[in-house]
Amino acid sequence: MGKIHTTKDGKLHIYVRQDKYKGKLKSTNWVGRTYIQGKDKIKSSGTSDFKKAKTILEKWYDELHFSRKHGIQIHDNSFKDCSIEFLKYINTTTKIRSETKKWYKDRFNILSQCKDLMSLKVGTLTAMDIEKTFIVWRMGRAKKQSKVLRGATLKGDLMAISGFLKWCYDNKLRKTKLENIAHILNKKLRHQRTTRTLFSKDEYNQLLKVSRKRVKEGRTLRIRFDRERLHQFIIFMVGTGLRVDECLNLEWTDIEFMDRMKDRKNVLSEIELDEHSRYWLRINVPEGKTNERQCKSVSSAYFALQRLMKLYKDTGLGKVKGQVFEVNSFREGLNSLLNEANLKTKKIGDAIVRRDSKSFRNTFIQFMLDKGVSAHAIAKNCGTSTAMIDKFYTANSAIESMLDVWLQTGRTKLKAVS
Repeated sequence: MGKIHTTKDGKLHIYVRQDKYKGKLKSTNWVGRTYIQGKDKIKSSGTSDFKKAKTILEKWYDELHFSRKHGIQIHDNSFKDCSIEFLKYINTTTKIRSETKKWYKDRFNILSQCKDLMSLKVGTLTAMDIEKTFIVWRMGRAKKQSKVLRGATLKGDLMAISGFLKWCYDNKLRKTKLENIAHILNKKLRHQRTTRTLFSKDEYNQLLKVSRKRVKEGRTLRIRFDRERLHQFIIFMVGTGLRVDECLNLEWTDIEFMDRMKDRKNVLSEIELDEHSRYWLRINVPEGKTNERQCKSVSSAYFALQRLMKLYKDTGLGKVKGQVFEVNSFREGLNSLLNEANLKTKKIGDAIVRRDSKSFRNTFIQFMLDKGVSAHAIAKNCGTSTAMIDKFYTANSAIESMLDVWLQTGRTKLKAVS
């Protein structure tokens, strides 16, 4: 390293780098080095005059310590390093609700897989950097997986990045804010509608009819078992409104089989209840996307689990302990069923939407609204907000009700008004 001069109580080292090219030093300029905020910081003075270099580097040293004193970040940390600290903050803060914490964690599980994004410097990254790294990677990843990446999904990812960068700015890791980065999406993705796909009553009955036929036609015991289990999964989902992950992670110990004839106290015992009013499930839904909650089912879900227990017992291919459905996904079997029933896709306006397991939760919500159950009660049971239900479902019910009234009048045309 050559001769080293020290100043500032030995905390600033001044020297000439000994890197050589063709036998000569690459540079004869004096360089300063100090240790601050947990890392070495190095700067070239830009001059080979030691007296001038010392003045320049001591001023630089004083500026660094001024920044440290006032809480200004000195080192330009990577997206990856800062995201680790950000997630620690998310995990410990009381300012953010638990469902929002989980949302950030889920989003950063995806973000962390983009190496080019993780290597960006948070102090200098721009919206264009995010587009060239993360958006390009995300679109390429979806194409390889043969998935359709919706604009709403990308907007959610960008919202997580925006929240993270705001935290970086608040903690002086960035000198400028970077807001409204959703504009990096093209117009089509920005304005893409999110359609809540569901099944009408006729479509749902058609799906179950085809499912029963498929169970009977299964060539082996294993195939019949898998198809019957899928059949009961569908009925259970439409009878509870659980999220797909909530349902698949559900354990038998989370479920209570309820009988209103046995449990009621202030109802006259001579009043008989039919089986659809009598039986229901009380389900303890562990903390996931939302806080832990209790969910009440309709009778169809009760009988679906009764038949599932019988299936496990009769075939010996399942156990009434641990996870209820004992699978990570029904995707392959469900897609085969939907395709056979000609219900995989549906045209809504100009859009072609695809149905999957999430459609059963949406169907439950719509069925409950059609029965006159309040949005508040449904939201509480499903662990969602009334605003979401009003936005995506209540409008459909209002239109259906209007059409019912119109058709009951016997009119075939709307009266023209001026």
